[in-house]
Amino acid sequence: MDKDEIKKIVNDEIRKFFNDSLDKETAKVLHASNSKTRGELIDTIKDSMEAIVKVLWQKRDFWKTDVK
Repeated sequence: MDKDEIKKIVNDEIRKFFNDSLDKETAKVLHASNSKTRGELIDTIKDSMEAIVKVLWQKRDFWKTDVK
């Protein structure tokens, strides 16, 4: 085995880990109701929704008159 073959094997194993294990572990963390990650994700979604509503509210005259 040369250096390139070893790199290829290691890279393949890392990809397998990310595709299988990391996805499953992330799902477990997000499923736990008291998880910090879940809390941060919910806060990010909430902040994004608030920003969208604020922009739509600021442009409400456009929505009433210009969009037909």
